[in-house]
Amino acid sequence: MKKSKIFRCFYILILIIFIIFGTALVIRLAELQRGNEFYEQIEETDKLLSTVSVTHSPPMTSSVQPAVPKDQECEPILPTPHELSLRLSDFIDEYSDAAIWLQIPDTPLDYPVMLGTDNQFYLNHLPNGNKNALGSLFLDYRTNEDSVHLIVYGHNGSGGKMFGLLKQYELQDYFLEHKTLTVATSDAVYVCPIFSVRRVEAGGNAYRLEFVDNNSLMDYINQAAAESLYQIDVELEDATKVLTLSTCTGWRNQRFIVQAVFPIK
Repeated sequence: MKKSKIFRCFYILILIIFIIFGTALVIRLAELQRGNEFYEQIEETDKLLSTVSVTHSPPMTSSVQPAVPKDQECEPILPTPHELSLRLSDFIDEYSDAAIWLQIPDTPLDYPVMLGTDNQFYLNHLPNGNKNALGSLFLDYRTNEDSVHLIVYGHNGSGGKMFGLLKQYELQDYFLEHKTLTVATSDAVYVCPIFSVRRVEAGGNAYRLEFVDNNSLMDYINQAAAESLYQIDVELEDATKVLTLSTCTGWRNQRFIVQAVFPIK
């Protein structure tokens, strides 16, 4: 009789645990679905915008312009206005923390990038401020208009969501088909050639933001190129800005990063 009671208690405990975890899973899946719907809505809006004939340059609607190269060494590769710049300008009208638009051509990676007051908020919030496990792509909060190293963080989402497809860059064949990153500000679009793909420690030298001068930046770039999983032939001598895409790998403190340089005039 006593054993029967113990068995029943154990069975009830297992059932309660199953219900709790099952409920938590359903809630998380529903949350991720809402996040997916938010980004799908952006995609649908973008398709509509692409059909609009633009006859004037989009205005600068936000004071946040961290990725705009102030000097003339980075030259826009397309005249403005351009579709991505138009997307960003319209997005900034609704979500003022939007800073740049990031795209890898011929892939699903096509997102706005936010700039918050820390590196935590947009990790689990959508651009509209709603809490969501999918989160947003976001620049390091210390980014400003003088930054020469722009770091964008994002989740390693399942199904290639957010930065989930970056892991494909471990294969050199994938890189050979997707050699550049496209970055749009509100008034310019830049195609940035990738020069390094590597695994690094979170918070290590790869995430360095301050450089004494251009020589120290070049030392960083050359080291990053040397540590790449495979050799990439890109002209680097005159590089003045670096763009780093960073995501987790599932291995403790290890991160996977894809790095590119802004085009040089």
